[in-house]
Amino acid sequence: MKKIIPAGLLVLALLSAGYALGKGKPTPLAEKRDTPVHTPTFKSGEWVIARGSVHNHTNFSDGCRTPEDLAQQARNEGIAVLAITDHRQGGVCINDKFCPDAGGVGSKGSGYDEYMSALANLADQSQSPIILPGIEVVPYIWNERSPKILVRGDNRHFTVYGITDPKVIAQMPVTRGITTKVQLDPGPEPYNTFINYVRDHGGMVFQAHPNWINPSDYGVGEAHSEAPTMLAAELLRLTGIAPIPEGIFSAGVPGGVWDLALMEYLSGYRSEPLWAWGEADFHCTSSKNPNLTLRTGTTLFYLKDLNRDQVYDAMRNGRMVALMGEVFQEVYVSEFSIGDKPVPNKVMLGERVKLTGAPVIRFGLNQELTLKEVRLIRNGKVIYRGQGSNFEYVDADAARLGIPAYYRVQLIGEGPMEMANASLLYTNPIFVDWTR
Repeated sequence: MKKIIPAGLLVLALLSAGYALGKGKPTPLAEKRDTPVHTPTFKSGEWVIARGSVHNHTNFSDGCRTPEDLAQQARNEGIAVLAITDHRQGGVCINDKFCPDAGGVGSKGSGYDEYMSALANLADQSQSPIILPGIEVVPYIWNERSPKILVRGDNRHFTVYGITDPKVIAQMPVTRGITTKVQLDPGPEPYNTFINYVRDHGGMVFQAHPNWINPSDYGVGEAHSEAPTMLAAELLRLTGIAPIPEGIFSAGVPGGVWDLALMEYLSGYRSEPLWAWGEADFHCTSSKNPNLTLRTGTTLFYLKDLNRDQVYDAMRNGRMVALMGEVFQEVYVSEFSIGDKPVPNKVMLGERVKLTGAPVIRFGLNQELTLKEVRLIRNGKVIYRGQGSNFEYVDADAARLGIPAYYRVQLIGEGPMEMANASLLYTNPIFVDWTR
């Protein structure tokens, strides 16, 4: 007897996987500003500090802007680095028999060649903003229940950067669909396979919106996944994670999954640190959501020169600061240094230093702010709290203990702690070893 798949099940599979249903209809940009809303770049000592907006969508998937209009919107808002990461998936199969076109870059309406060619052309034409071509991927989904299916893994999204070969994108080891039979939770294996493939091909992988949950009931089935923040600690070659904006209650908190991964690095379990940044996940600004912009969550990149290679280098080496909220839009970290004596390098994001005495941590913004709370975090625990954004702290306990350590700073502005409205700033860590 021929098995009939209900139409609702097809819709469920497509939507639960985070796929775009068809190439988006573009909405023209309303204005072209001569003066940006905020400063796109700052100069501080040896550093060019570039405001970046990462994880953004165009009408190649479910965004409303063409790539060209998105670049102009970035100019309007004062974005110096713009990463475009449309959804990779073009279709999903049910029981390996029904494979409707679901939109996204891999759909029949566009394709990886057209997408990467369009972004390459835009990158050649646009010096400001610098364009980072990328893609967003759902590596694996599965069904945990029958007959009313329960789709899992649909909220485990990753953004990929540094890979522009359409063939490499097309051959990524990702799931092509689900079965109506019950499947087991695969654990981290399919995600590590995916990440290893990207890294082995020279790319970088960041976990997107690690606290995002979007439970839905479609009658014939449901899509529901718990926040997958703890997964990052099991993905040993994951480049980074986005605690801003949709990880502020889990990934970015002291002792959260980001700190767990950094402790794994200190212990030698991971060969590389896990870096953090802020992402926008921009699709469209609408009358219902006028506050959705390319600056919902942003990243400050610390560069020797303002070019794409330097941005990639900052991504690989943690020279980034993640932030959100209006209070932080015109500020940057002017000093974050550690030494047992004054050091010439005022910004040491991602560096590893050796000390003989008690570390002196110096931190400052280009303009001093009074905040709700300032936290200095060592090895996942808060060791200093204050309200002034600029401070100096001597960590005598660390020298006495003599164990490897890392330090990072978290600033919390006034106002509600909500994903859409919080005022937060996170630095990437500085690592300390001891010379006896």
